[in-house]
Amino acid sequence: MRVLVVAVNAAFFAVPMATVHQVLRHPLVTRVPLSPAGLIGVVNVRGEIVPLLDTGVLTGTGGLNEPPFAVLVSGGEEMVALAAEELPIAADFEEPVGPGVQPGEVGIYSNGGRLVVLIDVEELVKNRLDLKRAS
Repeated sequence: MRVLVVAVNAAFFAVPMATVHQVLRHPLVTRVPLSPAGLIGVVNVRGEIVPLLDTGVLTGTGGLNEPPFAVLVSGGEEMVALAAEELPIAADFEEPVGPGVQPGEVGIYSNGGRLVVLIDVEELVKNRLDLKRAS
């Protein structure tokens, strides 16, 4: 399975490449007053307003402040952006070394000497963040 690996607070998460639209470098973020902790703000992508999610908050690794990268992914019915601390890299996953333990975690894989958690963005967002509240 082809994935995109995203670095967040010294941890690594992956999303299936089939859900990835593009990677943004230094996204211009507009903050949203009274938004939930997992929402950094919104970004304008070719006229479409896309929520920029704090991947650190969603995964429980700690919040990100000014992420230098964002990964646009299909998050169910809508597109969302996931904050990343480093330029995401493509990888190929074979068999998992273990199951996911939290809601939204599909499995744990070994890649390049590190453990990477494959996430289901739609499930992760549904369980950790109510985007309708931020609208």
